[in-house]
Amino acid sequence: MRLRAGAVAGVVVALLGAACGGPGPVRLTNVPEPAASLRAACVALVQALPSSLGRHLDRRTLSPPAPTAAAYGRGPAVLTCGAAGVSASYRPDATLSFVDDVGWFSEKIGAGLRFSTPTRSPQVVLNLPAATLDDVQPFDVLVTVGPAVRAHSRATTA
Repeated sequence: MRLRAGAVAGVVVALLGAACGGPGPVRLTNVPEPAASLRAACVALVQALPSSLGRHLDRRTLSPPAPTAAAYGRGPAVLTCGAAGVSASYRPDATLSFVDDVGWFSEKIGAGLRFSTPTRSPQVVLNLPAATLDDVQPFDVLVTVGPAVRAHSRATTA
């Protein structure tokens, strides 16, 4: 199934803390609901994520809790697990960036970046807004989340 690019990572973020993105909770809407067969893997993947993705990217509390999503830093950077379909701009012959055996499809979204794993199940989507890119290199973030992604998802291609 092919979805619009916005549908894959259509997570709308509203900060419930200070406007500067302080330590208060983050509210995420439109978090993808994984298929029942993938839910346990997604929950385990999100639980296995680190407490920080780098400088100024500490894990934030979600309110209400979303067991298949995580938010980091003031941006915030948002990782979700279990999106159905792939980004509309993804093509099977697209070049993926492989970081520690995980293939990531990257897209520029406004001033930020979106990374997704269209050749893994469950699929992971990581949104890095422009504010996040001021603090960290995307490669470093992909290396940091890689162990959880590898441990709790599987490649769907040879």
